[in-house]
Amino acid sequence: LLEECGVSGWTLLQFLGDAVLVPAGAPHQVQSLTGTISVEQRFLSLENAARLRDHSTHPQLRAQLDGMIFSAVREAVGVLQGCK
Repeated sequence: LLEECGVSGWTLLQFLGDAVLVPAGAPHQVQSLTGTISVEQRFLSLENAARLRDHSTHPQLRAQLDGMIFSAVREAVGVLQGCK
């Protein structure tokens, strides 16, 4: 990647109790040096959900994303109606 795109990698050594935040969209790789338990949190914004839905050909994924988008829009409309 360095030669082709000018992108270099970082090496990070994580210790017990450390948390590592990886920005959305950032490619990363993990190598465990010992037995570990990994806990992760993923976040899918509505903008990315809509874009993913538009490009998906998998019916089940499209249905799940439709439900997520519908629920978020319904909640936003409820909040706005409460502001009247």
